[in-house]
Amino acid sequence: MSTSCTPGGIETITGLVDRLDPSSVLVFAGGRSYDECGAAEAVGMALRHRGVSTVRDVPADPTVEDVRRAVELFRSAPPEFVVAVGGGSVIDLAKAVRSIAPFTSDPMPFLTGERAIEPGGPPLLAVPTTAGTGSEATRYAVFTVDGEKRPIGHPALVPEYVILDPELTYSLPPAVTASTGLDALAQAMESMWSTRSTEASYADAREALRLALDHLEIAVNRPDPPSRAAMCTAAHLSGRAIDVSATTAPHALSFHLTTRYGVPHGHAVAITLGPVLEFNAAVSIDDCADPRGPEHVRSVIDDVLSIMGADGPSDARRQLSELILSVGLDPGLDGVGVDTAERRRELAASASPVRLATNPRRFDDDSLHALISAID
Repeated sequence: MSTSCTPGGIETITGLVDRLDPSSVLVFAGGRSYDECGAAEAVGMALRHRGVSTVRDVPADPTVEDVRRAVELFRSAPPEFVVAVGGGSVIDLAKAVRSIAPFTSDPMPFLTGERAIEPGGPPLLAVPTTAGTGSEATRYAVFTVDGEKRPIGHPALVPEYVILDPELTYSLPPAVTASTGLDALAQAMESMWSTRSTEASYADAREALRLALDHLEIAVNRPDPPSRAAMCTAAHLSGRAIDVSATTAPHALSFHLTTRYGVPHGHAVAITLGPVLEFNAAVSIDDCADPRGPEHVRSVIDDVLSIMGADGPSDARRQLSELILSVGLDPGLDGVGVDTAERRRELAASASPVRLATNPRRFDDDSLHALISAID
């Protein structure tokens, strides 16, 4: 299906369902937002002559038990088609369940990495109703396992079909628009400087960053159709970019802020984005992790600064803090509860080594502690 961001695109679900002609469908959806955004009516009409099971009220941070319950439902009435309508957590849950359930009733080995995801399972349609994670375009899904957020990844998790309809984001409250939009912005920026970036992922990330910088504040404070469509596109492009490049240090530090302090994911990532940008700008030959060398990294940072219209790394950091404030969120660690030296040490220790590995400038314990300690 086309992945262009088209107002009213949800109506195309009827044609897709008629073409695939499944006798049984499993639908994953959020809570009240599923009805309020207008998706429930369109999906219901498209599936009215099919056998439908539904996983509703998917939480913001699905746990192993959420996966188990959905796997049990899947196995009790195996679907020929899976539909996920919601934010990143809804889509992540659907991606995992349709890939895990055909093989086992216990998802834990897949979620801990002890067993690899395998190709198979019914086709999946992803319909995002937030403009943030880009989960509909990635091989990744994130779950809370033993109190910690843990990602899984495999190309088989990528949905076969995607519908992007900005009208489904019109009912988003400002706080959700802000946090999810900051996630899209951070994913774009991190993808640009990732050690795994390619020419194609860089182009997607660059356009996503430009769109997010131009439209996020408007989408939060004075939402209109153009800003909503722009953020919808930015989120999808950023997802497509990180599917290739993965994310970097800000995402590595974000999981602890979400699981320990309840900071929404996009907000959690944004808090360290400016400091990491400033850190990466000072890359040298001794600490460069990108095989393309420090000159390449500095050219990427210069490109980011150019898109932002910033005079330098410190000005870019200031601009990002002002943007976070402008959408109603706190840009600092003190404001989200990481207000003691011990809590900051815990945050530094929590950083995901996998995501730190794709950061273009290597961190050691001292530099990571120094970065976190310097955030207000």
